[in-house]
Amino acid sequence: METKNNSHHKQATLKTVFLALITLFLLIPLTMVQNVIKERGETKTRVTEQVMSSYSQPQLIYTPELKSIKTDSIQSLIINDSQRYPTKLDIEANVTTNTLHRSVYDVIVYNTNVKISGTFPVTEQSLEATENVISLDITDFKGLATLPTMTYGGKEFKFERKGNGISTHFVQPQDAQVDDQIPFSFTLDLKGTDSLMFNPLGVETKLTVNSTYKHPSFQGDILPESRDIRNDGFTATWNLSSHNLDDFDYITGVKFVEPANPYQQSTRSAKYGILIIVLVFAAAFFVEFFTQKEISLIQYTVIGLSLVLFYSLLLSFSEFVAFGIAYTISLVMTLGALLFYFRAILKSKTAYWLVAFVALVYVVNFMVLQMETYALLAGSLVLFVLLCGVMYLTANINNRTIETE
Repeated sequence: METKNNSHHKQATLKTVFLALITLFLLIPLTMVQNVIKERGETKTRVTEQVMSSYSQPQLIYTPELKSIKTDSIQSLIINDSQRYPTKLDIEANVTTNTLHRSVYDVIVYNTNVKISGTFPVTEQSLEATENVISLDITDFKGLATLPTMTYGGKEFKFERKGNGISTHFVQPQDAQVDDQIPFSFTLDLKGTDSLMFNPLGVETKLTVNSTYKHPSFQGDILPESRDIRNDGFTATWNLSSHNLDDFDYITGVKFVEPANPYQQSTRSAKYGILIIVLVFAAAFFVEFFTQKEISLIQYTVIGLSLVLFYSLLLSFSEFVAFGIAYTISLVMTLGALLFYFRAILKSKTAYWLVAFVALVYVVNFMVLQMETYALLAGSLVLFVLLCGVMYLTANINNRTIETE
């Protein structure tokens, strides 16, 4: 009896070793699938860059700047050159997003109407200047639909292109005096991709961004003071003061994040692949032990390959439908194949319980994927519960083996 028991233990130990080797072998196809996911994600990045180069780059709008230049009329030498930012600056951007489709890839683009207004201080240099210029830079000039017209002190001045920005010459009102605040306003009709950023350098600045997009990610050095994210879009407001800022080299704005990037989600899902294989193998091993129905090593390998193929199916479907739907389709196909295979191997109702366990593992995996903030905590708790289950099942395994013998 003892000899048979030792022999049985040796067989179980040997099979466990071979299952560990099969699991390590399955890392090869699993890594190949992960590489495919990475390559598809890199291809999407290249497609996005191509769209940016032909449509417009992410836009960064700088602050309007007043420059007063006084030259020597005889030698044409600059004898005074001063720069000023607005005392008060009000920026309101109304953004409408759209999705461009190229092959199976989607790129988020936008059109925005940016109203810029405020006041510039009248300085002694600007009253004595030979010329006064207001200029503004943007990242990608081809995103500017038309050259705007600025209203300054009740008069209109047409902007012209200057490098990657626009500028206009203007004259101070005849009755202007030092320290007067002269109002100005103009509107930019811009298009861009991915993000809309600002470099607001007014002494007192109010920045408002309204959009129909539902998935903003606020970026830059300063987060908005208030934000309202709704099902029909969002509104964000910044109130900034130069007195509270250490330098003038800061930017702030919003990035239009793709809500469900299939490559990021597929990558996160595939990282759990080896864990799911181990759990399914463990469940199959226990079923084999308790039912005395042998599952061969080749059959374990086929089961593992079907679990790996799930991630290839998930990637393929997620490029055409929402990730949740793709996950469901891939899971149903995988469970159907495994149910057929388990029934052929076990020839009992135990096959249904084993498939139910596989389904449970994948459902829990999907729930963990949705918990971005609490993913680590949820995953750790799930592993702890599974470990407790394994402890319970293996606690009396020696006694059960003796009884069976």
